[in-house]
Amino acid sequence: MEIRKEMEALAAETLDSQFQERPELAWLKKQYGQFMRQEGISSKSAADIRLYERIYNCTPQKEADLLKIRYWRTGRHLPANYSQCRMLGQGLGLGEKELRYLMQGYFDSCDSVFSTESDRLQADYQERRSQMELLVDRYLARIPQKRLELLNIPQDALRHNFRHLYYTDALQYVCPKYSRQKSYLTKHITSINYDSELNRNLMLLGVVPRRTMIRHLFILCMPDIRLDFINQMLSAFGYLPLQEAHTLRTGERLDLLLIRLLQWYEKAARHKSPKERRLWMHLRLQALDEVFARQNIRHLRFMLFKALETQ
Repeated sequence: MEIRKEMEALAAETLDSQFQERPELAWLKKQYGQFMRQEGISSKSAADIRLYERIYNCTPQKEADLLKIRYWRTGRHLPANYSQCRMLGQGLGLGEKELRYLMQGYFDSCDSVFSTESDRLQADYQERRSQMELLVDRYLARIPQKRLELLNIPQDALRHNFRHLYYTDALQYVCPKYSRQKSYLTKHITSINYDSELNRNLMLLGVVPRRTMIRHLFILCMPDIRLDFINQMLSAFGYLPLQEAHTLRTGERLDLLLIRLLQWYEKAARHKSPKERRLWMHLRLQALDEVFARQNIRHLRFMLFKALETQ
């Protein structure tokens, strides 16, 4: 009961402190204003035309062509994908630092997307992949023998069964209604729907949402998780570190929630065993997920993913 009340209070703080306008959108509006000044344009409609021309290298043919530009700068919609957002930044003439913040802050995404064979030859990609492999190795090294026996996983087949270990771990952090009987979880077919997505995430291919990367870090790094380490890892993988004022694309303040939770955890974990630290986080994230489930606030349920719901 006490844990539930604590998490209800944390959820309320997060929701009560939401901004009327995303700080990241206010930042974009300043960049747009600077673009207008640099181009010597005083009319926003004329600036929209110029920006469209910069992005698409052609003149808009009809009013509807300019709607997306207007929607982006007013916050009604965001660019549909990573490439489109990057084109917006380039059209505005943003410098490298500002372009990175556009992708990491405004678009709440990674600073780079790796998808082709040539992308995978880049030094940045190789470094990030090595870091992810290290996190996975450390995660597997901490799996207790008793848990392996419970899930019918041989000690010499940890890598082969990583998906199922991750999946059953993730279940401990979400609303109890997604929990499964132990006999059900020993059947590894239960996690098969998450195979391709998890593999793509671990290979850092395509767009890996920041919220997804945060979930990976929570699961892979428990119970040795700290705010400064999470921020270090987010930066290493090309994401914005946790910041109290940062918002999701939809405006929710997930970062504020995570910072508060991790601060509590670090204080509570000082004199606890690894098992006790895991339980502390399990119980609180379960309660928090249940609070947001009741309120139908999907975007703040950062430990939940589709494969957990479809089994």
